[in-house]
Amino acid sequence: MDLKNYTTNNKPLHSDPCGSFSQIKEGIQRTPSRSFNRRLNTIYSKTKSNTRIHHEILNYQWKHNFQPQWFITILWNDLPSRFEVVSSHTKDFRNKFLTASTNQKLKRLSKSPHRPSFIAFQERKPVIHKGRQIHAYHTHLHLGLMPPNQNHLWLVDYLIRNKVMPRMVKILKSTTIGNEGVVIKPWVYDHHAFYNLKDYSRCRNHQDPDLILDYEVSDLLFPTE
Repeated sequence: MDLKNYTTNNKPLHSDPCGSFSQIKEGIQRTPSRSFNRRLNTIYSKTKSNTRIHHEILNYQWKHNFQPQWFITILWNDLPSRFEVVSSHTKDFRNKFLTASTNQKLKRLSKSPHRPSFIAFQERKPVIHKGRQIHAYHTHLHLGLMPPNQNHLWLVDYLIRNKVMPRMVKILKSTTIGNEGVVIKPWVYDHHAFYNLKDYSRCRNHQDPDLILDYEVSDLLFPTE
């Protein structure tokens, strides 16, 4: 495998054959345990499958980190074709949503799991733009840990459309069915838990498949020794 290096709080994350990723939780940097890395290495040595590796990582998130409450799809009006661009859009969305939902300034936000948390995927599909086909990214967000008084579809929709979108010109404002800029659905395990893994096989010929899961924006948790 050739997993990318990512950074958290400007600290480089180590990358081994199955990716030893760090995550900041309450100020403590957690790296995957050696046993977890060995499990990933064993899976990859037997399958040579990026999908199986990420299935294992996601399975750990849903069991030990958090189960999302909402599945959000975002279309971007600039049709980003580079991963770093769509990741930047998503980080901006995340920060604005968190400050709006917690009524806190960005620098005063609590760390996950003491605030709403996201796991983000960047999916790229062919679209027709100005008479030619391009591959543009859109974003899927698995949102969880919303407090009970905010865990309502109407309120999540209100926060996004009235608190976030007016401050983000890059979100597509369309409400046309089939081309909505934002779609929010209740998160259902059987449908959404591994929904995004279909893209690792489909996108292998036009992007690095390891980039679909956005480690930079996601609130990931890994077992430690």
